[in-house]
Amino acid sequence: MIDHLLGRPSVGWKRAQVILVIIFWFWRILRGDPNGPRLLWLRRANRALQGFTPWQLIVSTLTGVYAVRNLDKILGLAAPEPLANLYSPSYYRATWIAIGLDAGFATAMSIRPRWLKDICSVLFSIYYIIYASEADEKIRKYRAVPTVEMLRTTWEKTTNPYVKMLSHHPRISIRRKIMLARPKDSTYRRPITTWLFFAPPADQLSRATDLILDFPGGGFVSMTPEHHEERLRMWAIRTGRPVLSVDYGKAPEYPYPFSIDECFDLYRVLVETTGIVIGMSGRELNIICTGDSAGAHIACCVMFKILETQMSLPHPLALVLNYAALDFNFTSWMTPQNLRVLQTEQSSAHLSMLAEQKDHLRHISPLSMVGDRKVRRRRSLRDTLRTLASSSSTAKMPPLRTRHTTSSIKHVNSLDDDSYDEGGAMGDVEDEPLDRVNEEDKPLRARIRFNPQVSRVEFEQAARAPPEPAAPGSQWHGNEQASSTEKAPIGTRLTMTSRTGYFQDRIISPSMMRAMAILYIGPHRNPDFQSDYQLSPILAPDRLLAQFPPLLMSCGEKDPFVDDTLIFAGRVREAKRARRAELERVLSSASPSQHLRMTGIQSSTPAASTTIPSASSLAGLGLGRNDNVSPDEARRALRGEYERLRAEGDVDWVQMHIFSEWSHGYLQMPSLMREARGVIDDLADWMDDVFAGAAVATGSLSTSFAAASASAKNDTQRARGGDGIPAARLEPPEGETAVDDDVSGSSSEETVAGRHLCV
Repeated sequence: MIDHLLGRPSVGWKRAQVILVIIFWFWRILRGDPNGPRLLWLRRANRALQGFTPWQLIVSTLTGVYAVRNLDKILGLAAPEPLANLYSPSYYRATWIAIGLDAGFATAMSIRPRWLKDICSVLFSIYYIIYASEADEKIRKYRAVPTVEMLRTTWEKTTNPYVKMLSHHPRISIRRKIMLARPKDSTYRRPITTWLFFAPPADQLSRATDLILDFPGGGFVSMTPEHHEERLRMWAIRTGRPVLSVDYGKAPEYPYPFSIDECFDLYRVLVETTGIVIGMSGRELNIICTGDSAGAHIACCVMFKILETQMSLPHPLALVLNYAALDFNFTSWMTPQNLRVLQTEQSSAHLSMLAEQKDHLRHISPLSMVGDRKVRRRRSLRDTLRTLASSSSTAKMPPLRTRHTTSSIKHVNSLDDDSYDEGGAMGDVEDEPLDRVNEEDKPLRARIRFNPQVSRVEFEQAARAPPEPAAPGSQWHGNEQASSTEKAPIGTRLTMTSRTGYFQDRIISPSMMRAMAILYIGPHRNPDFQSDYQLSPILAPDRLLAQFPPLLMSCGEKDPFVDDTLIFAGRVREAKRARRAELERVLSSASPSQHLRMTGIQSSTPAASTTIPSASSLAGLGLGRNDNVSPDEARRALRGEYERLRAEGDVDWVQMHIFSEWSHGYLQMPSLMREARGVIDDLADWMDDVFAGAAVATGSLSTSFAAASASAKNDTQRARGGDGIPAARLEPPEGETAVDDDVSGSSSEETVAGRHLCV
């Protein structure tokens, strides 16, 4: 109350108030009249209570306090639970444990020394796991004004020694920290810190040719590969291939674009040494890049640099992006361009549940992103007890784990499709017809007054509007042919972004997103958020997206970043369709020589704003970097690209898994949520299939890789003015060692030296 009287909330005043209240009542107990003051009936009540034991008095007092604090729930006046139907039960239970741990670690954040802080963090976490409401309130206050220390403390809790003792990680043969030197022409000198995980016997690493390169998430400000270790170990065991994860520089110490440049330098080192630098065979190297959250953002930006660099770098076989953060434009409303992409994908039967999710007028609350199960009405105590008694036998729950693909996405609800009607029909009302329901209890859509004159004008204008031309390349769409004239409506024109729609998410809050964006950009840059695709990969031009390797994108249905996944997947598909139409136009031209000058000719079709690749971009096709590529070679390369795109479909370009009633960070929850283990295994199986597909064409892949690698080595040597390859001693910086943990758990120090980097 003191801080409210002063008009300035303060933790210090709250602490002073608590201390003063405790001192006052202790003084009254010790110095006051033991029979109580002469006030009303207090002394008579005191004499009546003297017949009870101290135990009875204490328990009855605590029970009375509990009843008073929950009086609104007893009387049925409690506020509705906003997250009641948002998450699946398993995901909600996982977030309950995660938030309890976050609250405990945040509470102990300022305790010193370190050993006492670690103990108190665990003890406080146990308290907050038991008292979940207190944990929600505590973490809400911390997230309102997040700091770097708070983010790192709460997200890096798995390295607490006592939490680590309780954790169980699958056993692998190699867990090694390796420090890699930068390429000589890099503008940075800070060594690259990586962690290598390998499950088969250690001697098999020298024969490995496939590598999973992981960029771990952490909001650009926290978390290392050690905090993703359970997932990385599971991938190493499931695939039998080495998994290399990079500990890139975190903001604010290393702001944008340091982490992107560091990860790109790592990719260069691996490609130019064909994996020898980490102990692989060196014969050939097939890489799949993966990332989650901020790591998925970095993986996309590294792919952009690979496509735009003047060096001849072979492309990764595929990208695996999990709940990617791809847009730094924190707006409330969907842009018309992105809404057009969603409408096109909706009409292509890719996102059949999108119209329901984006139509905010279908709910009693305009901000609701989940269905209104039935008309809200006050429930009596008898109804509540009856529901509790029958819930175990009659409850019908949705599937705990549902995977949606681009070819068949189904929105899972706990009600049947034929009974799930939230509009004016009010089909889920049990016994009250619509005309007898109070106006405030009707869904919002049922309360809208239909104006036939205004609506008729809009319908007539829409009917007179000429149909839009079909998108180029739609004739190649196969069974999932999409036409821009078949746009399905997505409810109101004011369509909220997922960041605004899921602002109450239990893992990522808007304040945390803003804080991470500010820290990542840093104090010395003023980026253009409308065009900088290194900050917002969702804005990347079609000429880059058309060259992307196969994508696997996964995200939770209730994730604040789910729009990023949907829009980026749709843009990649559109870019590849446009690229296919452009190649068809060029190759079928009467005089193709004018189109094959290899100078980056712009498309004349507005809908297909791709360019014919320059000679440097043909290096990825095995032609090498040559500014004097002949028209015949260029035509053959374009013909091969066209045939490949014509033989492929949407699923070959992008596979998208949307997990029903999940949100962010499920790859971090295999110990808390059994379904997350299945998702991690599915991702590993998909990467296995990609590696197996590359092994089928191993001859052609080896030839193109060798040509590209040789060209990259020659280019960098010519740029240095010499042909010698300097030896780089890959030593840990002062005070650090490379640790190799074997199966038995023992550790040994290793100085990685004598290996050569082709830089």
